Amino acid sequence: MRKWVGFLICIAALSSACGGHSATPTSPTSSTSASPSAATISGTVQGAGASALSAASAGTALTGVTVTVVGTPISSGVDAAGRFTLTNVPPGGVQLHISGGGIDATVSLTPVQAAQTVEVVVTVSGNTANVESEVRNAGGESELEGRVESLPPTTAALTFKAAARIVTTDASTQFVDGSQTRSFSDLQVGMRVHVKGRTSGSTFTATSVEMQNSRTTIPVEVNGVIDTVTGTASSFQFKVGSRVIRGDGTTSFSGDGTSSEAFANLKDGVRVEVKGGQRDGFIFATRIHIKDSGENGKPDDNDGEDEVKLEGTLTNLTSACPSIQFTVNSTPVITTASTKFDKVACAALKNNDKVEVKGTPQTDGSVNAKRVERK
Repeated sequence: MRKWVGFLICIAALSSACGGHSATPTSPTSSTSASPSAATISGTVQGAGASALSAASAGTALTGVTVTVVGTPISSGVDAAGRFTLTNVPPGGVQLHISGGGIDATVSLTPVQAAQTVEVVVTVSGNTANVESEVRNAGGESELEGRVESLPPTTAALTFKAAARIVTTDASTQFVDGSQTRSFSDLQVGMRVHVKGRTSGSTFTATSVEMQNSRTTIPVEVNGVIDTVTGTASSFQFKVGSRVIRGDGTTSFSGDGTSSEAFANLKDGVRVEVKGGQRDGFIFATRIHIKDSGENGKPDDNDGEDEVKLEGTLTNLTSACPSIQFTVNSTPVITTASTKFDKVACAALKNNDKVEVKGTPQTDGSVNAKRVERK
């Protein structure tokens, strides 16, 4: 009997030594280190009152908010500056769920690549979220998407600012708008662009610039008397009141009735009506109407003042009356105590209202509203 017991003990020992399975399986170990193929997504969550042209550096940061990658346990709270970081994000399609502090919104990103770092600026209001800008880096290649914030002369020649980055271009940079070939001169403040290139330190050098919406310039009209004309027909500048007006060979001229007026008729003291678009610190004139001598003597209540009119759906409503902020057709609108409200009280405005806004354009692309009417 003792021999059989010893034999069985020996068999059990040999089974264990040869890797036999125990009755209770061991759970797999969870690794907290990032996979070499995982992506990292970081950025800022902020209130929708930020200017669309400077979303990366302005606006109201939100606290008490959590950002989660939908379908995963990956999440991050935002800090006092509204910053968050999500690590070990698997490659592929990504949706970010932003919740807390009265926010419950989801926004989609284009698929992330293996080992890619992605930095985004997201504006939120209630259950609405929008990606204002996005910068991606992987393997020495970089991509940037956002709105043009500044152009020369605010920036150096052949450079522009977008998504809080200075982007450098050169003769080899390709500019496209859909199927059309464009050039650096076609860039406009407020235009959304998708840039591909290389990053070296803080320098982003563009190999291609895709203009995603070429009709973003806010239309402006200015009436008044010309002051300090300089330049030639191919590139000129003057002032009307405090507004700087610029034009070039594409600017058209008209006079009283059907008469045509040439650039030579632009003289100090001449009254003009300018139609154009707000750019970075100046108005680019697409059309200049030179008024005749009879018109020149008439006073104009709008001398030096330009006004825009926006019509569309109100979105991203934030702040409190009378200083509320919202967007119409992607243009940020700001009201003040002097803003007049027609057919609606300030406090009764809500998202998805159809409105008409008249106001004064600002150099950052926003509009200070003089009047808001609900349609």
